[in-house]
Amino acid sequence: MLKNIIITLKEGKNVRGSMSRFAPARVFFEPGVQSPENSLVITDDMEKLDAALNDGYAAVFLSDSESFAEGVKYVAQELENCDYEYCNEAFCRQKELPLPVFETERTTVREITVEDLPELYELYDDDSIREYVEPLYDYNKEKEFTENYIRNMYGFYGFGLWIVRDKSNGRLIGRAGLEIRRIDGEDRIEMGYIIARDYRRQGFAFEVCTAIKEFAFERLQTEEIFIVVSERNFPSCRLAEKLGASCIGSSESQNGKYLIFRCGK
Repeated sequence: MLKNIIITLKEGKNVRGSMSRFAPARVFFEPGVQSPENSLVITDDMEKLDAALNDGYAAVFLSDSESFAEGVKYVAQELENCDYEYCNEAFCRQKELPLPVFETERTTVREITVEDLPELYELYDDDSIREYVEPLYDYNKEKEFTENYIRNMYGFYGFGLWIVRDKSNGRLIGRAGLEIRRIDGEDRIEMGYIIARDYRRQGFAFEVCTAIKEFAFERLQTEEIFIVVSERNFPSCRLAEKLGASCIGSSESQNGKYLIFRCGK
């Protein structure tokens, strides 16, 4: 978790605006005893940027559109464009840490890590889940897939399938989130989920999927999301309708017929 933000600008430049937008991180204006393990540097000075990266800090480069920092993924034009959410994302991406996505009343939802895989295999060890979703690969291939997924899906789109944990005991109880799916010849944002057998019929799926819908509409500013469900999966069909989605069509695959639900903003 990001704890410290170090703002170090070229000589003569003043820091404008309230620092409250960086809370809960503490703000410093010169590097000191802050550890690279929990700190991020914001700078417009190439030399200071190189020094910070060499010392192991995550960094955000403030560019005047004339300066280009090779290899730096997080660039902002103005300090005022940065806040804690942006800085924490930059920190987590550069440190290869999972980002927390949101919390609901009973769950926490965050990005997946390789360390989650043993529990994920336990979740998928259920015929009622494997009936509707593809099984996991063998461990080495699944590990490689997960590492690429973190880098390419989360890193590029900023969303994907996430891990759902029970707040009360920390148990991994599901996998849910948003992905890109080709529907009617266009790339659409699709919501999907699976929930452990002993957490069903208790409102967990509705609770998490409602939060995912809000994430899509509010954070991603999308106007619609889609839910694709096997016509035999009656509970998921009912959930889609409960979420306010309407069936707009169907599609056929080698695994059977799927219903396509659309949920507008």
